[in-house]
Amino acid sequence: MPRHSLLHTPAPARTVDTIERVRWNDSDPFGIIYYGAYVRLFQVGEEELFRASGLPFRELRLGRGVWIPRKALEAEFHSPAELDESVVIRSWFARIGRSAITIRHDVHRAADLVHRASGAVTVVSVDKATMKPRKLPDEVRAMLSQYVAPGDAG
Repeated sequence: MPRHSLLHTPAPARTVDTIERVRWNDSDPFGIIYYGAYVRLFQVGEEELFRASGLPFRELRLGRGVWIPRKALEAEFHSPAELDESVVIRSWFARIGRSAITIRHDVHRAADLVHRASGAVTVVSVDKATMKPRKLPDEVRAMLSQYVAPGDAG
């Protein structure tokens, strides 16, 4: 059964914007961002989104015992970013399910908000020992809900 794409989920009223720069190791010899570098940018946005929710990864993993390995990644590229370009990574939760969370990211050039890329990363809460899906704790769901797309709190 095909998975429904959440790549075009509209942003909620509250998002987390993170400024990052296209680094030397993100670029090809012509100074254009390598497509795989967007995964790094999505990760930066994800970490800051969880931090803004009051759950930096250390707290999520060690304090709350929530382990969230990646399950799926979807990306769409709109225009190429360039070496040393400042970008804005806008991040939010597109969907919070029973155990799965889909995080959406839009990357724009900071200077004029030209759209560079869109991404959706799905993570699944698992039991660390067995790697089997595990229900997200209610308090974690509540903390994340401030950045969730309308109607998509699972």
